[in-house]
Amino acid sequence: MHATEIPNFDRLTDAQRLALADEILGSLRSPESLPPPLAHRAELNRRWSAFETDPSRALTKEQFRSRIAALRQ
Repeated sequence: MHATEIPNFDRLTDAQRLALADEILGSLRSPESLPPPLAHRAELNRRWSAFETDPSRALTKEQFRSRIAALRQ
């Protein structure tokens, strides 16, 4: 199915289109079975490359948890 097949799709505002997309995503039966979005994979690849270039930039578990705890306050 294409967006052009949805009645009056061309008349929807951006907010309405976003709400429709959110409703469609919320109705997925097995979202965990879908591949991650390309942007997510690209970001993971970028971060992995940065780590391989300089592993000292990585955080220990304790450092990570400490930063998360600080953000929650």
